[in-house]
Amino acid sequence: MTGSVTLTASGPAPAGGSALDELLYPVGLEEFRAHYWHRRPIHLSGWSGRFAGLFDREALARVIRRQRELRISVRVSGDHEGDDGGAAAHVLIDGDDVVDRLRSGTSVCVDPVDRADARVAALAQELRAGLGHLGPVSVKAYLSTPGFGFNTHFDAQVVTTVQIEGCKRWRVSPEPGVAFPAANAFLDGTGTVRYNGRTPASLAPWERPGVNRDSFVEVLLQPGDVLCLPAGTWHEAKASGGDSLALNFSFAPLDIPELLFELVRPALQEHTAWRSGMSGPQPLAELASRATELATALRQLAADSDVTTQRLAEALTRAPGRSIGTQPAAAGHADAVAASAVHAGQRLQCVLAVRDAQEAARWWGRILGSQVVSSIPEFGWVEVSTTVPGVTLGLTELTTGAANRGAVLDFEVGDLEDLRARLNSHGVTVTDPPTEIAGVARVLSAHDPDGNRLMFFEPADEGATP
Repeated sequence: MTGSVTLTASGPAPAGGSALDELLYPVGLEEFRAHYWHRRPIHLSGWSGRFAGLFDREALARVIRRQRELRISVRVSGDHEGDDGGAAAHVLIDGDDVVDRLRSGTSVCVDPVDRADARVAALAQELRAGLGHLGPVSVKAYLSTPGFGFNTHFDAQVVTTVQIEGCKRWRVSPEPGVAFPAANAFLDGTGTVRYNGRTPASLAPWERPGVNRDSFVEVLLQPGDVLCLPAGTWHEAKASGGDSLALNFSFAPLDIPELLFELVRPALQEHTAWRSGMSGPQPLAELASRATELATALRQLAADSDVTTQRLAEALTRAPGRSIGTQPAAAGHADAVAASAVHAGQRLQCVLAVRDAQEAARWWGRILGSQVVSSIPEFGWVEVSTTVPGVTLGLTELTTGAANRGAVLDFEVGDLEDLRARLNSHGVTVTDPPTEIAGVARVLSAHDPDGNRLMFFEPADEGATP
């Protein structure tokens, strides 16, 4: 199945070319830009020495040692062959714990590597210039033990992986599932598309793609290989036959609205109305005036090509990127687990079905002064505090119209299987398996003898690896 996306070099790239020429060989730059860049995946099967001297495990260790100094993120994933396929939580760890995690089996993501490695940083900027990419570029390193990696997801930027050591087996969609998505997304264990930091209620129709995993193409990355995926391309990857070390060059899109406003901001802020905010009795009228002034400034910018060219060159050195986090898909789950941990132990959640969890959280904040305890936007879930110690409200967006329009008691327990046995022995038969929210909790639904719906949840063990 590799023929549809794989091109194989017959030997090393000709001497004298640029780093970009060597990375793309046997494809030329113009062909790459015309047929692959932003369009469809390509796997360039190379030669083992293509990236000799660029990066290795010792270089990775040096980067990790500078974790605190340079605010480098080190995360681990429990996604592995044979699990349910849902993207699990990516847990932030201390760099000193990497060796122990690797012994247990995991995939480690270190981000950004280019902040601590001058050679990698120089290559990233050379690739950016050669491709004419106007947005920012950053580089992650992935070290995965056999069978571990990342389950099905897509990124909101072009991702280009260069294989350094070992092998990694990838499955990729033959074309983007969503062209230029506004956020990263992943598939949960049920095959539902979840967007990082977005609630289901906030998604537009074009952001709800069908996913045909049977159409995915399999490629095996070996040392010296390159895999370039356009933004929005579904993919999953697991180390094969041994440990795998790879670098991932992420090309984030330029944030055009932010860039335009940066270009006209100095002129606008010369006027006090743009510095004072809106405090008058007619805010809509004030906003309309500011919008008219903004439109005028943009027309003037477009008319003065010399000034625009100079300002654009200055602005592009700062390269504002779209507000896309560097965290992989589902990484926010770890934050939700940590935020909710302060309420761990004996806890009661009253679960309410709502149309929009984030709007409902704001409503409860206005009514009761509730504060957000944890949030998992991808699953349409926000937990807020109440005035009763140990009791929180769980606000959930239901995916079907069969809503139970009332509170459902949701009890935290230590062992769902033990609870199921007790329910079965006391007249309540539970046959459905627990629902797993990857890396967050397992949830079991039941009814009491009078038919009232109940829920029980067992929080995920934050430190455990599968």
